[in-house]
Amino acid sequence: MAAGVVLEVQEIYYYPLYSEPKPPLGSDDFAMRAQALIGEAGDDLTDSFDFFVCSPNRLAQLYDLDHWDEDEVLPGGNIMPITGLWLMRSWSPDELEAAVRRVVASYSPGPDFQTVASRIGRLMPWEYDYRHDSQANQAAGIPKPVGHLWHDPESDDRH
Repeated sequence: MAAGVVLEVQEIYYYPLYSEPKPPLGSDDFAMRAQALIGEAGDDLTDSFDFFVCSPNRLAQLYDLDHWDEDEVLPGGNIMPITGLWLMRSWSPDELEAAVRRVVASYSPGPDFQTVASRIGRLMPWEYDYRHDSQANQAAGIPKPVGHLWHDPESDDRH
């Protein structure tokens, strides 16, 4: 029986918001985007898994009702899903990297790369999740969805 596909973290990059400096270790007021490059164990090829990490203090500031952007809320303006949000009490790159590695290890092995990547994508959005979903639907004979998550087609002039 095959051991399955095991993924591992190759590299993690951090991108502070608004050109802020890297937060000091232990800071309880920070926000940044993170990018984990993950690939099959022993292979240099990776895919990107991107997420947002911030302190609860900063989350409250960034998503105060006065800062809601129309493009980030669902139709009606009352609900804003935040995909790939990780909260940390205080900044520690070592703790964050250990948590990312734990997530990746907990979802491996799997039958193929796409399955494991899709599992990891539950917590850190995978750059190719849309492609995997489309291929899964196509393989099952399901047509492309006609609904839109972010905009109502009848009121959206972007179509």
